[in-house]
Amino acid sequence: MRTGSAEGKTPAGLWHSDGYNAGMRVVAVILLLLVQPAIAGRADVFKLPKGQLEIFPVGRWQASSEDVGELKIVLAAEDPQINARAIYSVASEGSDDFPTEQQLLEHMHRVATRLLDGGTFVERKPVVKPFYPAQGFGFYAVMTDRKLVGRPPVPGDFKFFSLGMIRLAPAVYLKVQIMADSEEGEPYQQLLGMAEGVTYTPR
Repeated sequence: MRTGSAEGKTPAGLWHSDGYNAGMRVVAVILLLLVQPAIAGRADVFKLPKGQLEIFPVGRWQASSEDVGELKIVLAAEDPQINARAIYSVASEGSDDFPTEQQLLEHMHRVATRLLDGGTFVERKPVVKPFYPAQGFGFYAVMTDRKLVGRPPVPGDFKFFSLGMIRLAPAVYLKVQIMADSEEGEPYQQLLGMAEGVTYTPR
């Protein structure tokens, strides 16, 4: 579970102070490689124009997909009592807009800033965190719905929201949206873990 905050820092500050280092990345990758062989038979495989995407399930989630110009995968909990869902979208035929970690970090910082300008969320300054993916690199912004703070959970209303992007390979990006009641809860952590475990294999 990762809940460390980098609220209020510039992209340069985030880069050095949010636990983003090679050691943590190596540990995350090693753990995933140890787990994947045991669950490889359960991987959900999605065909892309120039390769394939694999998602390794964690927990009990129903996956549905559609082609809306890019592959869109929706993950919903099998248990209706679990108030969380995720949308993973794969862009694989465009340009390689963010080829470096710094460029992608700065992009996510700009995206978060625009979203927060609307005043809908509790956060006043962007909170951007690194993914620790098995493949590539990425970052995500976290936000809390102001109007739901202090209220009991309501199915379909999500208090906590994260939006991010992982560069899996040159010009192949996984766009991640996760909605849940809290960042600390198991449903959110499972959806985050599945996003970080996604792999792309070119043809």
